Amino acid sequence: MKITSRSNERIKYLKKFHEKKHRDLENGFLAEGLKVIEEALQAGWEVRMLLYTSDVLRHPRGVALLDKARATGTELWECEKQVLAVVTDTKTPQGALALIAKPEHSLDVLLQGRGTPLVVVLDGLQDPGNLGTIIRTADACELQGVITLEGTVDLFHPKVVRASAGALFHLPAFGDLPAPAVLEFFTGAGVQKFVADPRGDYSLYECDFSRPTALFMGNEARGCGEMLHAAADRVVAIPMPGQAESLNVGVAASLFIYEAVRQRLKSSLSLP
Repeated sequence: MKITSRSNERIKYLKKFHEKKHRDLENGFLAEGLKVIEEALQAGWEVRMLLYTSDVLRHPRGVALLDKARATGTELWECEKQVLAVVTDTKTPQGALALIAKPEHSLDVLLQGRGTPLVVVLDGLQDPGNLGTIIRTADACELQGVITLEGTVDLFHPKVVRASAGALFHLPAFGDLPAPAVLEFFTGAGVQKFVADPRGDYSLYECDFSRPTALFMGNEARGCGEMLHAAADRVVAIPMPGQAESLNVGVAASLFIYEAVRQRLKSSLSLP
């Protein structure tokens, strides 16, 4: 069947997912575009519903996506372009939109698997693009996971999902967690806690990232909260010999993460 009306009940239902309270209530979120939906299916996430336009049917890649979604039990609906545009968050929709179930993880998953745990924790970030960029970097560097604390932009905001370019589906991600619980978890697990701050007492290059590490990055303007500073094993700064007072948080997080990768690669590749 084909959805041709903007007043269709499914369209009304999906529009509600642009609100965080509804994403939380229904434990789901929206994802746009073939690549992002492909990544979700490939990673084994539950795609509850997929809406698509006739354009998708004209390309082998689109047909393959629909076949894979159908095989997993996804509810499929073809839509008129103007109808799909009512639900999408982009000005030029890519012809496919999915409703995806949020995963359920325990924080313990951050301490399991391959490699020494390295987790980035985000406190108070408000820009969805910055959060999506950090998730992409975390995926590229094979971090054990990403955590957002209460007061941070929603991990499943449509703009975050899009900015992550599918990376969100490749690593455990936890949203809206209370800071005390996160600090207690890492302290109990013996994970060192580094808080990033331009006025930190230690340089990024003086810190040992070869140990299990939780890296706390703060709000674009205010940085991390006082509770995190008080609980930190080290407050760490990126050397900035120029005139700028601070860096974009996405850039800063990338520098921290890649320094950790550099140290760990150097250690693993060292000759006797």
